[in-house]
Amino acid sequence: RKICFTHVTHLENRKVTTIFKNFVKTYMFYKQRGFKIETVHADGEFGPLQAMINEHMTGGPFVNLAAANEHVPEIERRIRVVKERVRAVRHSLPYKRIHKMLMIWIVFGSVRMLNFFPAKGGISSTYSPKTIMTGETLDYKKHLCLKIGQYCQVHEEETPRNGMSPRSKAAICLGPSGNTQGAFKFMSLI
Repeated sequence: RKICFTHVTHLENRKVTTIFKNFVKTYMFYKQRGFKIETVHADGEFGPLQAMINEHMTGGPFVNLAAANEHVPEIERRIRVVKERVRAVRHSLPYKRIHKMLMIWIVFGSVRMLNFFPAKGGISSTYSPKTIMTGETLDYKKHLCLKIGQYCQVHEEETPRNGMSPRSKAAICLGPSGNTQGAFKFMSLI
């Protein structure tokens, strides 16, 4: 609660096994960084997840489910902030329709930027949640030189050197890939 680190992932479906698999990945992310999760606060809809955690994760966290018509306030507020950021990015783009993949990456990018700045009321007023969790800091060349949704001409990996075939193709920037070199992901328009 005090770190204010936000983590999102794309679920291919809402099956309990899929949610559990992604929960374990998030749990291991924290564990590898030296954090021990003792309690997981979740909405009542995640009741089946509670049984899977108790069954498959011996010594795992206690799952505290919110009652009916009740929510976890910190989570609900953070969801609202993320949605506001996503809407701002979405409506700044010149496109009438947005591809599902681009929308997913807009969510990832919005959460990434929220994590790169110290959270109000968080554990530190100088270190961002991202820096606390991973040691990574914001770098213009790695994170900001291309905007999500920006139209680009990208070079193909296997372009023949001789000949008249095009050496680049149209693409939309999806955001940083997350590697240390500072590469970006693109969605091809061809």
